[in-house]
Amino acid sequence: MIGMSTYIWRIISLLLLLCLPCFSLSAEENKDEDKKAEKIFFYGVYVDYDLGDLLMSAINSQRFGTNASIEVDLMHLLYPAFEFGYEEYDSAPDYCYNNTSGNEQTQGVTNDIKGIYYKLGVNINLLKKDYSKKLTPYGFLGFRYAVAPHYSYDIAGFALNSSYWPLDDSNGSDRIEWLSGNSKAHWMEFIAGVSTPIYKGFCMGAELRFKQFLSIRDVKDENNLYLISPSYAPGYGDKEDGKWGFRYTISYFFH
Repeated sequence: MIGMSTYIWRIISLLLLLCLPCFSLSAEENKDEDKKAEKIFFYGVYVDYDLGDLLMSAINSQRFGTNASIEVDLMHLLYPAFEFGYEEYDSAPDYCYNNTSGNEQTQGVTNDIKGIYYKLGVNINLLKKDYSKKLTPYGFLGFRYAVAPHYSYDIAGFALNSSYWPLDDSNGSDRIEWLSGNSKAHWMEFIAGVSTPIYKGFCMGAELRFKQFLSIRDVKDENNLYLISPSYAPGYGDKEDGKWGFRYTISYFFH
């Protein structure tokens, strides 16, 4: 006759045998979760557009600008970035005072600047990483090396009785009739910013930037009469007006 303890043991053994597939499936699921949580090298690519540049163009009639960037998410840690943009600026109102006896704005003055620019750099994510997700919020510090490689300027109507253009009577005039040429500028930018998902692959971001000129090329006019020292570069702005910049972006994450 089978004892009660032997009977109970057989029931327990049978239940364990029936549960083995469940334990195996659960173990596989845990392995899958662990795999999902493992750090991978490439997560995806952000493509963003600067809404702040668009807003500035809307409220400042002197200026038109647009820029976008591409960022690659590597290990949720490093985000190599490439930015590109275009800007036009009519800076005559900034420089054409005191060319007459009073402080009124001089009429018939032109100082148009336009051109493309590029920025290359990297962001470093400072937030805790969630490797189980492709798209996560991130806060970062970063830098950019920037260049406006060949931007144009058109200048006309400025009086020569100022330090900006030294007086040269060799052309028999006390005003610059028309000058047109090209310049080049380099600068660095240091960045602090955040980016967060808002809907599916769409994200919003904000960046504060500190800018520092490295060089801006002085050039002479075609007759070698006037030395032109531009202070404005597309993508940077006027080096005399401050070193801070801001980007407010909308982006989409491709993965």
